[in-house]
Amino acid sequence: MRRFAALLVPLCLAAVGCPGTEQDFSVPTQDAEPGPPDAATDIEAGPPQPLKVMTWNVKNLYNDKKDSPEVAVADETILSTTDYQAKLAAIATVVGGVKPDVLMLQEVENQNVVSDLAAKLAGFPHQAITQGNDPRGIDIAVLSALPFQIGPSHKDEYFKAASDPTQTFKFARDVLEVHLNVNGRHLALLGIHFKAEDGDPKSALKRVAEAEQTRKIGTGVRLADPNAAIVVLGDFNSTPGSDPMNALAGIAPFLLSSATAALPAADRYSVTFGGNPELFDDQLCDPVATSLLDAASVQIVHGGAVNAASDHDPVVATYGLR
Repeated sequence: MRRFAALLVPLCLAAVGCPGTEQDFSVPTQDAEPGPPDAATDIEAGPPQPLKVMTWNVKNLYNDKKDSPEVAVADETILSTTDYQAKLAAIATVVGGVKPDVLMLQEVENQNVVSDLAAKLAGFPHQAITQGNDPRGIDIAVLSALPFQIGPSHKDEYFKAASDPTQTFKFARDVLEVHLNVNGRHLALLGIHFKAEDGDPKSALKRVAEAEQTRKIGTGVRLADPNAAIVVLGDFNSTPGSDPMNALAGIAPFLLSSATAALPAADRYSVTFGGNPELFDDQLCDPVATSLLDAASVQIVHGGAVNAASDHDPVVATYGLR
């Protein structure tokens, strides 16, 4: 039996100046009204409840309207209605085949796009999106069959890489901090989309700094709830064994491990550049999440249907939450 303090916290994307959160997400709810904490309650966890989580960079999911005022006029992409509907349909085909319970997406324009996609998919009544720092307005979104709470935004945090304290960075997008309570287990999903590689040493350093700061956010969640299962997922724009991924993985007791590590090498890729397969997208699990991971469920979906929608392949994993 695990003991949880049930706290109703209003859904928000409020910016804060420090990583992690002191909010109690033990019993998260979406669209909750503000109110005093309920008394601590004892929750008897039942048999493991499977939760399928999918992360996917859907590549420039813009709509056919000018409706992102935060983006400069010259930078806002507007698709034709035909192209937009075709893009939504292509994404819906892949997601419909996978049937995830929670869908974390990168490169989504705004809430209007999230709503349009949810209408195509059905079964995802709970949705949220960041409004990050990318000048093109590509953000991180989540769609879920289950209610959740959103943690604080991290887009306005300033941080440095440990190896070079002379340079200060902000997240290229944001970290979308999603908290669910499933079968008595607090699951924290940290949706990311790190700075892309471009050959600039400063970009490489920024990805390391983003990784270190994301790890601090995860550590904050761990300190707030030692029983939480934490998964960092999304487009890391870095490959396994690189400096950013090593910085993010860290060491025990808060070691983040790749959910895809046991996949055959020939299948363990999510993008292809110049004919070379690379793993940029993944789900990294803390020890609690690793203990709940159904290793046989992990897959990276390749093929024509995926290629029709994006240049990235989605990563899927199921966690038996208890």
